Amino acid sequence: MAISLIFFVALAGVQTIHLWSAQAHLQRQLESLAQDAATSLGLSLGSLLRTGDAALAETVINPAFDRGHYERIDYLSPGGEPIVSKRLAPEQGAYPAWFARMFDLHSPTAESLVSAGWRQLGKVRVTVHPRYAYEQLWQTARDTVLYLVLIYAAALLALRLFLRGLLRPLTAVENAALSISARDFVVLRLRPSTRELARVVEAMNTMSEKMREAMDAESRRAAHMQAAAYRDDVTGLLNARGFVARFEGVYEAEQASFRGTFAMAEIAELGAINRQVGPERCDDLLRTAYRPIDHAASAAGGFAGRWTGALTVFVLPGITGEAARTQLVVLRERAAAALRELGVEKHGQVHIAGVEAGGPAPMNTLVRTVEEALLRARETEDGVLVMGASEAAGAAAGESEVDVVRGALQARRLQLVGQQAYRMSDHRGMHVEIYARLRDASGREMAAAQFMPVVAAHDLAEELDKAVIERVVEAARRVDEDISVNVSMRSAERQSFLAWLRKLLAKESAIAARLAFELPEHGVVANEPAAAAFARAVRGAGARFGIDHFGVHKDSLALMQRLRPDYLKLAGSHSAALVKDQSARFFAESVVRAARQLDVPVVAQNVEDDAMYQSIADIGFTGYQGNLGGRPSPWPPS
Repeated sequence: MAISLIFFVALAGVQTIHLWSAQAHLQRQLESLAQDAATSLGLSLGSLLRTGDAALAETVINPAFDRGHYERIDYLSPGGEPIVSKRLAPEQGAYPAWFARMFDLHSPTAESLVSAGWRQLGKVRVTVHPRYAYEQLWQTARDTVLYLVLIYAAALLALRLFLRGLLRPLTAVENAALSISARDFVVLRLRPSTRELARVVEAMNTMSEKMREAMDAESRRAAHMQAAAYRDDVTGLLNARGFVARFEGVYEAEQASFRGTFAMAEIAELGAINRQVGPERCDDLLRTAYRPIDHAASAAGGFAGRWTGALTVFVLPGITGEAARTQLVVLRERAAAALRELGVEKHGQVHIAGVEAGGPAPMNTLVRTVEEALLRARETEDGVLVMGASEAAGAAAGESEVDVVRGALQARRLQLVGQQAYRMSDHRGMHVEIYARLRDASGREMAAAQFMPVVAAHDLAEELDKAVIERVVEAARRVDEDISVNVSMRSAERQSFLAWLRKLLAKESAIAARLAFELPEHGVVANEPAAAAFARAVRGAGARFGIDHFGVHKDSLALMQRLRPDYLKLAGSHSAALVKDQSARFFAESVVRAARQLDVPVVAQNVEDDAMYQSIADIGFTGYQGNLGGRPSPWPPS
């Protein structure tokens, strides 16, 4: 606009100077015309007249006056009396009146003596009419204005095209700056021809590269610390702590209970084998023997971990009965083959036992049961034993549970329970996390561990999540705090649920701004595209997106960088380990540092006492949640 204004002032100045110059030139032409006409008429009259003959004088004057250039022509006697007087009535020419007022041309008057020889016959006085001069000046002004306007428009268009090409990199620079501010460290591939813009692009790329390198280094450090804290150095499997953390994150808390076969494998007399073949070959044996177990567990959707030196524990979700036994027999044969290759079959024997889990059961119960089964497996002929519950009784009980859960959902017999998450800095509330409890027809409350397996097994997750969210939105009108809601990954994967949630939040935009929806990490890992779509949907509706039970899977840090959640909740197993385990502490510090680079707050879960709080206080967590701040209680409070 400034350049346009400069162009406008310049062109207006050129036009004004040009018109003033034309006005002065025309004024001089009028004066010259008046003088020439007076001189010509004076000579003509002097050559024709001998006396003051008015008729003859008028005959000479009429041709000049009839041309219309003169406003008045007077022929006066030597005494000053008018002999012939011609006057032109006032007439507006082809120009606007305001233009004549703006560029005033006065009517010049000239005189010439009329003489015959030495005898004076009088004088001629001529006053020129400025009409034609005004018309010429108006035409000049109109043509030059049109020409200059065209030049002005062309110049502005050319300038706009030039600046657009020159400044086009600014759009990319702006987008890159917004991306960097959102902790997406992009690199600009363009190379602007403008020196200053090129320097800006180079500086931004340098900053982005350094920030990405710092984040990658922090992610590698966190991954290394996670491996040190939760993975076995010899086999590469999860260690006991890592297995517990994974199991709790996937199958306990507010998640669906484990259903399938919980198994344990043992290589007997491992100490004797170690002495016979040496530590290095013994380590190779463990890796060779336990690798098929890890592959089988992964193929079934489960995982494996080294429990103690000779024991490996693993889960086979959804595999029970004869299928489970067949799988365990194959795994035992592969492990025994590894022993035979080393020539240690004299000392080493492989035993595998499994216990079927078809309902809610804590992990410590499963471990005790499978250890008992392993003792019995040592006495079997093939070294394999699978312990199962009574299928008939289990089916009957399961059917009854399904009816109870379905009835509670249809009747919306829900009890919401909330637990507050607090800021580390000032202990103010961050948000209240909502859990759901169902009530049967008699009013008895069912904990999540009772009904979640039924919900998962009979595809009722979407109905449960809808019921909880509806109740939360309704209750949120009576409170003014921020709220987080756990959502099943099965619901998040469904387009029908996303459409329903978007519609609900669109009608409740004020409440949506106070809501956050959390997905469990294991579900996000299992279907990252669906989790990303869910995050876009809730953010588009004005709510926030968080990841719950974070830090269990080995790809946790990469997952955080790709999804950029609004906050994370570190799995509760980490909080307990921070008190005594230095490697767990290093991992938590790395997660917090990497999250801080992305402006992602991290909340420590299951902070139960002062000792745990003190262990997390100086790590850099944004907040904490657990029984230290208060046990879950009915929400909203009455």
